[in-house]
Amino acid sequence: MRVRIFFILLFSLICYVSNAQEDSVLNASKFYDLSLEELMNIKVVTASGSEQKISEAPSTMLVITSQQIRERGYEELDDALRDIPGLDLVHLSVQFPTIRTFRGMYGDENRRILFMIDGIIENSIIGGFEMGGPAYSLHNVERIEIIWGPGSALYGANAFSAVINIITLKGGDINGLKFQRGFGTYNTSFEKAMLGIKKSNLELSLSGSLFRTDGPRYTNRDPNYSNAYVDNAWSFNGNLSYTYKRFKTTLGFRAFETPSGLGTHSNSPTQLLGLPSQGNGNTGELGSLSSMIRGEKAALWDPFTRTGFIQNEFTANEKFSVFSRVYYRETGLSDKSYTYSTVDGKVLNRTLRAHYSNRIAGEVSTNYTLNKFHNFFAGVQLFQDNLELDYRGVNPDNRIDTINYIPISNIFSTYKPREYIIQNNMGAYAQYVLNTTFLNKTNFTIGGRYDNNSIYGSIINPRLGLINKPNEKITFKLLFGTAYRAPTNAELYNRAPIRIANPDLKPEKIRTYEVNYIYTFSEIFIMQTNLFHNDLSNIIIADMPIGGGLTQNQNAGTATVSGLETKMDIIFTKHFSSFLNFTYQEGKQNNGMMVSNIPNIAKVKGNLGFSIKLAQLLNISLITNWVGARSVPETNPFGKVGGYFLTNLVISTKKLFDNRVSASLNIRNLFNQTYLDPGIRAADGNLFSTVLEQPGINGLFKISVSIF
Repeated sequence: MRVRIFFILLFSLICYVSNAQEDSVLNASKFYDLSLEELMNIKVVTASGSEQKISEAPSTMLVITSQQIRERGYEELDDALRDIPGLDLVHLSVQFPTIRTFRGMYGDENRRILFMIDGIIENSIIGGFEMGGPAYSLHNVERIEIIWGPGSALYGANAFSAVINIITLKGGDINGLKFQRGFGTYNTSFEKAMLGIKKSNLELSLSGSLFRTDGPRYTNRDPNYSNAYVDNAWSFNGNLSYTYKRFKTTLGFRAFETPSGLGTHSNSPTQLLGLPSQGNGNTGELGSLSSMIRGEKAALWDPFTRTGFIQNEFTANEKFSVFSRVYYRETGLSDKSYTYSTVDGKVLNRTLRAHYSNRIAGEVSTNYTLNKFHNFFAGVQLFQDNLELDYRGVNPDNRIDTINYIPISNIFSTYKPREYIIQNNMGAYAQYVLNTTFLNKTNFTIGGRYDNNSIYGSIINPRLGLINKPNEKITFKLLFGTAYRAPTNAELYNRAPIRIANPDLKPEKIRTYEVNYIYTFSEIFIMQTNLFHNDLSNIIIADMPIGGGLTQNQNAGTATVSGLETKMDIIFTKHFSSFLNFTYQEGKQNNGMMVSNIPNIAKVKGNLGFSIKLAQLLNISLITNWVGARSVPETNPFGKVGGYFLTNLVISTKKLFDNRVSASLNIRNLFNQTYLDPGIRAADGNLFSTVLEQPGINGLFKISVSIF
């Protein structure tokens, strides 16, 4: 029934647009920060490394603007990602905190996505799965640029299934001191602030955030559940720029840290704790503690990143420019991290978890426009990584203490010295764009990148693009590209008792074919349809049997994924706008032993949203997310996970009191829908949860003040 309702709304929307084309509202852009027509001509940098219109970018792209972030109540990255096509989300309540899968390419736990802030990679250097989360507030964001598909031709490793680039506000954009305070369900609260100044040749921007919550209580796991907390996740981002004639030099630093619980990905050991069964096909014999013990929390997972950089932009003239940057990064899991878990069902172990890696990197790129027909872009990137081999070794404490009738070991274990390996990488890339008048206006793009890595060798990734605009309303894109995902140290050197390390692992590879059709009707309506086909090879399969009861990670997997994405944005009147998207995808995978459907992805899904302005005082945003049924891995005894409809409501005021104060109310899961996400790829009901429960209705109230 709900599927029928969704398609009835979709059909009604299309019919309305057909009528609106004959009775259109003129000059709608006067009433919006950015009209739909302007949105398709917005300048983006992620697709080619230099500015170009999004409609001319040789990639399948989407931009989420600051206006959309504000009106739709997006507080962190996952809030924005849930409303875009071609993306599946599995929420683990904090630790990861979410597994993101673009275009059905499940199985890597976030390692196939390149995440950047202002063009600098933010992924964990060691290749961990932590990405985003509540420390990554969107209050200081100008826009989010998202590429579906490969980006290794420009960015090298891990720009595999998608590239997400957060572009932050500059000092002149902020223009003052702004502060936000928020309160919400689960004892949630936060503070956010940003300062921006532009004086003559100097420009300064500073921003920071602090977030805390007790998180939802999943009492079926433990009556005293308390493992979805966030304990003062914080961020800082600062940039100081100086412009002298044709040079602009920027010095910057940013840091993020998210102390939090373990979430829900691990089963609850209900048998050892003497608790009722967790249910949902979970045995309760093994897993991780979910409530406090010994006066401390059940787990602490504390990932961090720190980045410092200096960059220079030299613009010789409108035809020639040079960009250079040097940066230093540190990422890891702090040595305060630990979990309480059992792997034998008899003793609870306090397990220490930590890793640390750093990178020093430099890059130079140049952009040269010979004339309106020819453009050249090229660059070189060098970096050296100091990579911890895996999670840090631990000196065990073999004593067993009994607390509340529960045997616990390793209470006083300590870390061994850090073990590491040095990785060097050189990457060189180039791109040529030919603009012609063939079929009115056609652009041809050819480019590629060569990487030489001291661990996994050399690799070349090309890209080809043809973009045709037969008239002002229609754009076609034909795209081809390849990409790779580098093996992580955990995959290369993991030394589990029965797993043999495999330092000869090679990168995962992908070949992607894409067709885009974009139709724009003035300032009223934009529709974009994307067809894609992905061929994956060299997929790293964990724990392949090699005989003698031993296993090894091996490049044994292949997969194919095909699909369709449709996205529409509509302005009905100056007070009423809408967006709608729909995704269909299906894929097969071969893990070297059997062929199966790719699990944990929805074959069909969609989003429908409305924004209404009332009396020039309030904006109401109502968004429904529809996710179809999802299959699960063969190891998961739960079976298929049912689909769901989820509705979010945001009511926000315009700026009041001399444009200084505004407020918003964000109600998530408005109708208190009960729904599940499938467990992660190792889900077996034994050690890892078969399904992940999701929170019911919850809310957040925020007030924003411009101090000057």
